[in-house]
Amino acid sequence: MLAGAALAYLQYGRDRDIPVLAPVAVSPLTTAARRDLYQDAFNEAVFMRPGQYLTRSLVYGDNRGIDGAVNGLAALIGGTSGRLRRLQTGFVRSYALSMLGGAVVLVAALLLVRV
Repeated sequence: MLAGAALAYLQYGRDRDIPVLAPVAVSPLTTAARRDLYQDAFNEAVFMRPGQYLTRSLVYGDNRGIDGAVNGLAALIGGTSGRLRRLQTGFVRSYALSMLGGAVVLVAALLLVRV
């Protein structure tokens, strides 16, 4: 440990001017080290980009499939209730006529089944 500390002091600890710009002509290992051993590029290519594509496709499927079905069902129920609301007049005579018509249809269906 002491030998390593002494070697580091001899190489870097003396009073030398520290260059402002990094040297350009360096080994490929130094280039790789400066670029964090290309781990950012690897993580982006292997994990981040496919994850983004997967997320976008899932969001698209959710918006078109699941939300589309839920919103379509809500529109169907809202439209049907709007049409059925017109049948409610508030007059007892119209409700009695509807019940009479239903009873006639029921009796006719029972008579047809018996024959």
